[in-house]
Amino acid sequence: MNKYFTTKTITTLAVITALNLALSYVVRIPTPGGYVNLVEAGIFLVALLGSARSGMIVGGLSGLLLDLLAGYAAWAPFSLVIHGLEGYLAGLIGAKKSVMSQTIAVIVASFVMVVGYFFATAFLSHSWATGFASIIGNIAQCAFGLIIALVVRPALSKRLALN
Repeated sequence: MNKYFTTKTITTLAVITALNLALSYVVRIPTPGGYVNLVEAGIFLVALLGSARSGMIVGGLSGLLLDLLAGYAAWAPFSLVIHGLEGYLAGLIGAKKSVMSQTIAVIVASFVMVVGYFFATAFLSHSWATGFASIIGNIAQCAFGLIIALVVRPALSKRLALN
């Protein structure tokens, strides 16, 4: 197996990152914890259909670019690391395996995202209470991402080939 991405895979990941960014920036779903976007759904899809590296690349770039475009530059480094790690773990545990292992992978990756943003929020706001307040919205965002990714994945699995 080639240890580097092919040109086709790099192009596919770039297009998916751009699509994930556009959908996440435009689509806002209201929940009791605030509005959530679809960034997790895109990260989970790529991680489950591809590999840990694919999930890390799309996750990190999507999170970074989403924050930069939204005007939250202080959050960008945190999003790069948190979403990159989230995509890496989802791909490492659940890529191309059973639905049960993919569900567990996404739950573990979601836990990392929620905990990561808890600490990032507490750090940036200088308040543990604000960190705790962010938990509900982040859980809702991961839950939407989990549902969307697991529903859409079967339809895309034969059409999207990633390393």
